[in-house]
Amino acid sequence: MIRLNSEELSKSAAAHLLSVQARINDGADFDQKAERAQTAWDSKSSSDVKKAAFGEIKGKLIAMCVGVEICNYCENNEATDVEHIYPKSFFPERAFRWENYLLACKTCNSGHKLDKFAVFSPAGTDTSVDLIRDTAPATDDGVMIDPRAEDPLQFFWLDIQNKTFILDPRLKLDPRDKRRAEYTLKLLGLNDRDTLVEARKTAAKYYLDRLERYVKARDAATVDELETVVQDPDFINEAQTLEAEKQRICQQIIVDIQTYAHPTVWHELKRQRGNLPKTNSLLNRAPEALNW
Repeated sequence: MIRLNSEELSKSAAAHLLSVQARINDGADFDQKAERAQTAWDSKSSSDVKKAAFGEIKGKLIAMCVGVEICNYCENNEATDVEHIYPKSFFPERAFRWENYLLACKTCNSGHKLDKFAVFSPAGTDTSVDLIRDTAPATDDGVMIDPRAEDPLQFFWLDIQNKTFILDPRLKLDPRDKRRAEYTLKLLGLNDRDTLVEARKTAAKYYLDRLERYVKARDAATVDELETVVQDPDFINEAQTLEAEKQRICQQIIVDIQTYAHPTVWHELKRQRGNLPKTNSLLNRAPEALNW
C-alpha cells in the first residue's frame, strides 16, 4: 500500500459533488444525514448529469491506481469499486468528497473493510474505539491510514530480508502511529491472505528480473546481446539502429516496472537496498531506477 498521486476533477464534476454534499450536510441530525448520503449514493448515476460526473470520477480514480487498474489496498486484484476511505454510513459529511474516494477490489471493499472503522477518542490521543453501526462517531480522527493523504510506507515496512514478505509496523513509531499501522493491516487483511504474501514474493523476483534486463539492455554492445535480454529475436527491429532499439526496450522495461502489481515491493526494494546485496548492486549500476 503506497500513497496515491491525486488528480483534480473538472470544475463541473467538482461542483456536482459539492452540490450533493451540501444537501446531505443540511440534514437535521446524524441519522438524517446518513440516510441522505445512502440515498444519494444509490442514485449517483440516475441522470445524465450524474452519470457524466461519476464517469469522470471513475476515470480519474482508474488513472490514480497504483498499477494498471489494481486495488489500491491489496495491490493484487482488479479495482472495481469506488471505495469511501471514511465509510459514508459513519461519515455522511464525507460521502461526496473527492478526497475520500479510491478504487478497491471487491475482496478488500466488501470482504474485509466493509463499514468497519475506528477513531481515536478523544481526538489526538492514542486510544482507539471501534465504531458502532447507526451511531455517530465520537470524533473524526480516523485510525486507518488514508493513502490519499498519507504515505503508508511511513507506517509499514515489508520484511524482504527474512523473505517472509509480511508487512509490519515500522520500528520506533509512537504508540498512536503504531496503532494506526496495526489497525490498517488487520482491517484490510494484508498479512492474513496467503495469496497476497505469495504474490509479493513473486513480485520481488519480477522486479529484480526486469531491473537486471534493463541494465543488460542499456549496456548491450550488439544486437545479439540485446536479443538475449528480450529472449525473442522477433522483438528486435533490425531496421532501426542498435541505439534506438536499446532505448525502446529500456523504456518498455521501465513501463513494465511502473505498472506491475504490488508496487509496495518495488518501493521497499529501493528503500532497503542497503541490506539487499543483489538489489543494491543492480541499483548502483542503474541509479536512475531509484526515481521510477
